[in-house]
Amino acid sequence: MAFQWRNSIYKQLTLNRKSLLRHLPASLQKAMVTAWNQHYEELYESESDGTVLLEDALSRTLNSFQTSNQTLMQIRYVWMALTLAVVVEPTIKYYQPDNPIPEETINKLTNWLLKTIAGLFYPQENFNREFDNVLNDTSVENNHIFPNKKISSFQVLSEALDVYISAINALEPSHSLQALLDILDDCLEGYAIFPGSYGRRELFNWWLLDVVPSCWYLLPPTSVYSLNELANDDSHQTLSQLEETSSLMWSLIEAAIQNQNRIEEDLLSFRNNTFKEKNDSQFEHNQFTLSNT
Repeated sequence: MAFQWRNSIYKQLTLNRKSLLRHLPASLQKAMVTAWNQHYEELYESESDGTVLLEDALSRTLNSFQTSNQTLMQIRYVWMALTLAVVVEPTIKYYQPDNPIPEETINKLTNWLLKTIAGLFYPQENFNREFDNVLNDTSVENNHIFPNKKISSFQVLSEALDVYISAINALEPSHSLQALLDILDDCLEGYAIFPGSYGRRELFNWWLLDVVPSCWYLLPPTSVYSLNELANDDSHQTLSQLEETSSLMWSLIEAAIQNQNRIEEDLLSFRNNTFKEKNDSQFEHNQFTLSNT
């Protein structure tokens, strides 16, 4: 079975993002509207009266991802973890260009997503050969997370690296939600994406209005929110990386849908042929009976 990197379903989804917002679950839409209308002291908003906690808004929004299909829910959680891990990568590269943790973690999450989605639809022996290398697992060594040399902005690096530890924890179903909350704490309140207090509400808005609905549909965000201080030039590369993985996930899903459609068509054809043969046989029997009367 051949998979296309740019499949028709993926194209339709990316071209109709605004209409997709209307089809989000009502509970998720409600949580997003509530979060949007509130103000948060943690984001340095002067309008905040301190009675609303950011973590509560984040938990309410993420809990709205709950569905009867627990595997699909975790796939969405891990996709969000991967999205934020890719966005945080320029921070690590700024301070430690040779640190292998981001690439190893991103590979591990990508492989988990592809294997899990493929496992929902295909027996292991039916995986296409062209995915053998892509689906190989990649371990992450955490013993070299913290550098030997001192860095003036250690908080920035520490919180960025925490994102990758939490991202790996998101692979455990019982830890996925808390792992995402930890990632969001490092990104929205911490310095994992950029340092300082300026732009915190805008960063939250980007997560709420772009990342959240995109992750529901397993799509990359439409943009990467960042300040000029760190790696704005990497935004295009970041989106390209996520677009490639998202497209590949949807290729697997679309191939499964097409395969299911073929099965249903074959069953319908078999049923129609069986019905026709039965009618033809009955007609021949009636003809034979009439000819002998």
